[in-house]
Amino acid sequence: MSNTSRFQPRPTRWKLAVTLLVICLMAQLLAGCALGGKSEGKAKKENASTSPIQYQINANWNEQTRTIQSEAVVTIRNVFNRNLKELVFHWFADSYRKPETMPVQFKQRNEQIRNQSPQDDAHNSHSIDDRFFGGITTKKVTTLEGKALQFKHANQSMTVTLNKGLAPNETVSIRIHYEVQVPYGAQRLSYTDDYVGGTYWTPQLAVFDSIQGGWNRVPNNPKYKSDFFYAADYDVSLNMPASWNVAMTGSLIDQRVENERKIVHSNVQNVRHFGFYASPKYIETKVDLPSGGQLSVFTFEQPDEEQMKKYTAALQDAIGFYSDKIGMLPIKHWKFAEAPFPEMTDSLNEVILFNRLGAAGNEQGVLSQDVLRSIAKQWFSLAIGHNALTEGFLEEGLSEFAAQYYRHEQEGAPWAMSIWNGQYPNLSSLDAWTDPDAGALVIPSEQWPAVLFQKQVTTPAFHVGQYSELLYRVKGAALMVQWVQKAGTEALDIVWHKYFQRYNGRMATIDGFTNLIGSTLGDARKSNMQELLSMTNPKPLA
Repeated sequence: MSNTSRFQPRPTRWKLAVTLLVICLMAQLLAGCALGGKSEGKAKKENASTSPIQYQINANWNEQTRTIQSEAVVTIRNVFNRNLKELVFHWFADSYRKPETMPVQFKQRNEQIRNQSPQDDAHNSHSIDDRFFGGITTKKVTTLEGKALQFKHANQSMTVTLNKGLAPNETVSIRIHYEVQVPYGAQRLSYTDDYVGGTYWTPQLAVFDSIQGGWNRVPNNPKYKSDFFYAADYDVSLNMPASWNVAMTGSLIDQRVENERKIVHSNVQNVRHFGFYASPKYIETKVDLPSGGQLSVFTFEQPDEEQMKKYTAALQDAIGFYSDKIGMLPIKHWKFAEAPFPEMTDSLNEVILFNRLGAAGNEQGVLSQDVLRSIAKQWFSLAIGHNALTEGFLEEGLSEFAAQYYRHEQEGAPWAMSIWNGQYPNLSSLDAWTDPDAGALVIPSEQWPAVLFQKQVTTPAFHVGQYSELLYRVKGAALMVQWVQKAGTEALDIVWHKYFQRYNGRMATIDGFTNLIGSTLGDARKSNMQELLSMTNPKPLA
């Protein structure tokens, strides 16, 4: 560069810069005009969903073979800042292949069902035993154009090798053909003679560790669960007998009957579990919500009209309470479906499987504790994600406490008995501790101290075993009661709103929860929570 140009007077350089800027803007404007029609159409299509994970699924429930035949088109946008050579999906329905990988909480019920089944001969007995098992068969994986992709299906996961590496921000779509053998009896996915439904029947992209560069291939934990799923968009068509009614995740797009088969088309965004429950016996009771949405209850028998009015009013009240205390969910249609067995309670996105709606025994109020807890899980397990194996308190503890909080605020109930401040359960007078889920989990009283008093509520599930749910739920709710009695419910409401705002659609951790308490309420309240979380043997807080 010459000295003349280097020391060019400022006005001349300024004019040159302005001229160049105008030229660039005109070029962009002209390009936009030339592509106007096409760009607008493309933008509308892309803005329909911002999720980097999208599933388009066509499934058929074959009630004769007890299988779900399905084809899934999965579209993934690489948001991991690393080149991807493979994609990994969970196939948790493979946990039904053998007894040692099946969930322990349903073992007793399935043994009872098996023993009550008629066994005319050895061949029939073998057939009866076989039907309690299930699993997934991956038939083929291809590109959208039909080109075969290599895959490995093993240990409850499927690894798909991409023909071409997927760079950051690039998108790929693959087609998966698979069949699910649904197990008989009581499971998170199962069938009976007049019922089918659950979760784990769709491929679910595993969580990717961008720092380590690896996929989470952990199989389902038979003593608790290993749920650790991204939120994603689903577009699902489910084919079933015309006489069957179905409660499923998402908004109903279309429902038609062809050749004595019903095809139900549903669409939903930003969910972790796409579930459905179907039965020819389901009777739907539907009410409109003040917010403009709807609420449906599916029961096997015609309900008492007056009693159902009480239930639906109470369900609306509970949903409204949690919405006010935590935040609004974009659910347009809440569905509650009756389970065929008491142990089968679950909370999937927008669909709750219940044992009983009404309170029973010594429970207060209209709704059962189980239903109140299941509703709360729509926030603490589904809207806000987490690793179930390591962060179970965030689901079980917060949801159980939320149910107690509802009873305290809406029904005037005292806080549930605390295991803190020396208020121990009277172990000597109890033969066993029974889980609220209608006897789903029975703990001998002499084992209470080992479960509740010698383990921190932050202990990972694989170090706790079959009592993980008990630890997270009972001890987790108790420590929340202790914390709220000191901090106040106003402080709790502030924390929950902040928690929901920060982690809705994302993954939370216990450390993230306590750090949020600190940033919202100060270090003293954070320290209170950390001390409670770290406790093993109960003692009063100063």
